[in-house]
Amino acid sequence: MPTVNCLLVGIDAYADSPLSGCLNDIAAAERWIRSLPGTDANIRVLADAQARRDAVVEAITTHLGASGPGDTALLWFSGHGSEDETQDAREATGRAQALVCHDGEADGAEALADDLLGALLDGVAARGAHVVAVLDCCYAGGATREERPGETGRPRSTAWRPSWDRRPGRGAGPLPGRADPPRHVLLAASRLDEPAYETRAEPVHGAFSQALLGVLGELGPDASCRELLDLAAARMGGGGRQHPTLHGRGDRAFLHGGPVPVARFRLGFARGAWAVNCGAVHGLRAPGSEFTARLPSGGRGTLVVREVLPESSRVEPVDGLAARLDPFRLTPVVPSALAFPPAAVAVRGDRAWTGPLADAVDGHPLLSTTGDGTPLTVEVRDGLAHVRGGARALPPLAVRDAGDLAEAVDALAHLAHWHRVRDLANPDPSLSGLVGITLEPLRGAQRHSVTGEVVHEYTPEGREPQVAVTLHNHADRRLWCVLLDLTDDHGSSHALYEGDFIGPGRTARARRGEPVWLYLPEDRPVRPGAYVQDWLKLVVAEDEFDPAPLLLPPWRPGAGRRGPRSAPPPLLRLAAPEGLRKAGGPPRQPGAWGTAMLALRTQVPGPGRG
Repeated sequence: MPTVNCLLVGIDAYADSPLSGCLNDIAAAERWIRSLPGTDANIRVLADAQARRDAVVEAITTHLGASGPGDTALLWFSGHGSEDETQDAREATGRAQALVCHDGEADGAEALADDLLGALLDGVAARGAHVVAVLDCCYAGGATREERPGETGRPRSTAWRPSWDRRPGRGAGPLPGRADPPRHVLLAASRLDEPAYETRAEPVHGAFSQALLGVLGELGPDASCRELLDLAAARMGGGGRQHPTLHGRGDRAFLHGGPVPVARFRLGFARGAWAVNCGAVHGLRAPGSEFTARLPSGGRGTLVVREVLPESSRVEPVDGLAARLDPFRLTPVVPSALAFPPAAVAVRGDRAWTGPLADAVDGHPLLSTTGDGTPLTVEVRDGLAHVRGGARALPPLAVRDAGDLAEAVDALAHLAHWHRVRDLANPDPSLSGLVGITLEPLRGAQRHSVTGEVVHEYTPEGREPQVAVTLHNHADRRLWCVLLDLTDDHGSSHALYEGDFIGPGRTARARRGEPVWLYLPEDRPVRPGAYVQDWLKLVVAEDEFDPAPLLLPPWRPGAGRRGPRSAPPPLLRLAAPEGLRKAGGPPRQPGAWGTAMLALRTQVPGPGRG
């Protein structure tokens, strides 16, 4: 049976800044470990005066260092951490961190620097052991384990001591041509620049230790490090001032190291609200987007985004889903429909028209005269509305009455929807990197422009170019694929490849292998410098989906609608509607999806070529 070697270090009795809950932390951790059935645990405890720096280093080297292939080495440290400015080039932040051992506050003493600790733990991992470190201190960047506001008691600050400055390191790394060695997994109580806190209630504990042990008691030792960290963070209060972090392989079981699948996006319940760990930094654009939750029972349900935050989004379960969710567990979710902010329309020109036109723009769900959505412009002068912001300028529209203003607004809304389709991208880019489009010239020259477009030219005899369009699935599973042709007359069609499965590692040809003809529209004479633009967008998913929200006819004057303007649905709703053939059996739960896109220009050689 693999051995679990545990080193539990807790220090309350600091000479200058004593703490209260560190010994409680490691005692609770020991009780949890010893309660696990079938676990061969070899536990060593260093408490207070036993936890001198040299003793901690020696115990890591010998006790944890005795772990071999298949074993686990667990370090749990509860105590002070500290930081200071440094000129060490190895610290990209300009700050050095260290653990403060029992003797660390003495004159001339050394702290346990983070780079030395990491090297010691990685040395154990290099011998084949699964190495986990739980650091309930300010190792991740804060200065102390502090009290929460409103408590009374002694301050718990430990200032950086001059004797803790690190000696220059020689540096180490993998030999050329060899893979990086295994690394330890770190569960830290706070971020680089944050303090860590203790609980109010007796017995006092580190807030992170208490939350983590609570989750471990419910999920057990084989839960993934990522799920444990996320759930512990969700249970902690502190008004968002302390953010536990994970470094290393989060998809490993906490105490035994085996692989545990971890969803990229996860739903959790914290501070009275449901949230998904996907926000603005991941590419989520606006409220109204949707996620699909995958329930342990095999069912699924929809979550609607109500607020997009920088690193997460607050969501609302709909259609009775809330009653089926477990607020004490993380639930895997996938983006299944995306919303976009309204296009930002600048209204300019004749004052007699700009006011009514701005009001009409603000009354449309796809448009706004404020915000940071797709920038569009409409300018009224000399009785004509000039709409700009699409792939190509629209013909001027006559402005004589309210009906004409409505047509200008319809044109702006059409451009906004077209941009939504062209800009569609999954916040999870993993699958997007496994699909692609290639263009093979069959007639006419092919080159690449400085802007990244693939340019195909008419022949010297004036004949239209032809290409073979190939779709590639480099994933390890079959994917449902639809190829959209977005044209510069602001249409979106799937006539090239309406939708079908492509097997893992296989390819498919547009138009069933027939050549794809590239030519100028009838209203653009074939003369030197004339061109037309297309954007070929491949949309793929693990199961068949309805492409209808992605399709759009080319814009034509007079084609605008005059009906009621309800809010448009999010794009790419991953749920097969009635009537789809459901090829390959019943549809699975919504899974991964992605996109790939090529910009294409077809032009006549001569002056003005791009």
